[in-house]
Amino acid sequence: MYSPTRILMLAAAGLLGLAVAALLPGPGLLLPWAAGTGLLLLFAVLDGVLLARAEVALARRLPAEVGVGVEFNLELELANHSGAAVRGRLHDVLPEVLEADRSPLPFSIASGEAQVWSLPSRVADRGECGLNAATAELVGPLRLLRRVVRLSAPAKVAAIPGIEVLQSNRLILKAQQDADAGITRSRGVGRGGEFDSLAPYVPGDPPQSVDWRAYARTRTLAVRRYVPERRRSVMLACDAGRLMGARVGGRRKVDHALYALAMVAAAALQRGDLVGLIVFDGAVQALVPPRAGHGQLARIVRASLAVKPTHGETAFTPAFVQLNHALPRRALVVLATDFDNQAQGWELQRNLAQIRRRHVAIVAAMRDPVFAAAVRRPVDTTLDAYRQLASLTLLEERQGILQRIHSSGVHIIDAEPEELTGPLLNMYGRIISGGAL
Repeated sequence: MYSPTRILMLAAAGLLGLAVAALLPGPGLLLPWAAGTGLLLLFAVLDGVLLARAEVALARRLPAEVGVGVEFNLELELANHSGAAVRGRLHDVLPEVLEADRSPLPFSIASGEAQVWSLPSRVADRGECGLNAATAELVGPLRLLRRVVRLSAPAKVAAIPGIEVLQSNRLILKAQQDADAGITRSRGVGRGGEFDSLAPYVPGDPPQSVDWRAYARTRTLAVRRYVPERRRSVMLACDAGRLMGARVGGRRKVDHALYALAMVAAAALQRGDLVGLIVFDGAVQALVPPRAGHGQLARIVRASLAVKPTHGETAFTPAFVQLNHALPRRALVVLATDFDNQAQGWELQRNLAQIRRRHVAIVAAMRDPVFAAAVRRPVDTTLDAYRQLASLTLLEERQGILQRIHSSGVHIIDAEPEELTGPLLNMYGRIISGGAL
């Protein structure tokens, strides 16, 4: 598609004025007008012919996988395959979820050469982000005509919460160190786990911990000491319902949760634990059974790609039924969730009571900063007062539910989404060092 440039439009406007003047009585301007018009048409046709020969091709280069909200470089390369230099502007067509500079990119490329741009970018939401179309606005050598060329350069990038953990040994080491900060190697008498050593019996030791075979050999009472079992089962559970779709700090709460759970998975797998993942909203969307090994971290992290964003309410019961079926042995269950009403809270509490019969549980409750901000905001109008009262009521109900869950023996973390990772890793470390598993 061709269109005139500003230079051609100004020249045409000048000739139009000259044509009007040629119609008035006075010096003969008809001949200069005709000559000027002929030259302008000739130059425009020549510019169009040269512009038609311009041939450019676009290529995109970007990582196959990136973390949600993590900056990466989107590289664009525009190559000139024509026999003369080309100039103009490149307009890249970017999906809404991709955050990058959308300004036109000016270029001037000699024949047989290419120009490269490296643009800082980030993907705001989890999922695959596809790129294809772009538009090059080419300007003719005489700058009289412009030609718009549609370019195709297909590429895609998958934004996955926690993929940066999989790609960085430094983050894996940090996860292990944060978990170790909560670990104190403990030895207990008759507590189960892995046998560590025999120790002399002292009053107060449980009678069932006495090793009678050792007594038969030595005629001295000795008790068996244990350290917590090193190979445990850890099941990560992530709520992906309506409330978890709210944005905090530019990222959705579910993406914050998946990142924190990926860090826990990295720390647990480094210690040799069996780790699995379940992601659910009204139904189970992804389930990775607990396994050990380095490949398990990749399976856990990439499982979130199958989770499609929805606006449905969370149903805890179907998810916890499948979770129980996936755990043949006692395990640590780590749940990242949020709720905003009594009905959801009671359903969560009831299901956690069932889980506690066999397993150890952590609930990471992700706060919504909107309610805290409403409570802190000055009350200037009646609407402000109602808004603050509603926020206080919801916060009190939420706190009451968390207290009841905690009183049933479930470990609770109540944190801002952006600050969840550290406390969760520390609690994981404290629990596995306590011998409860």
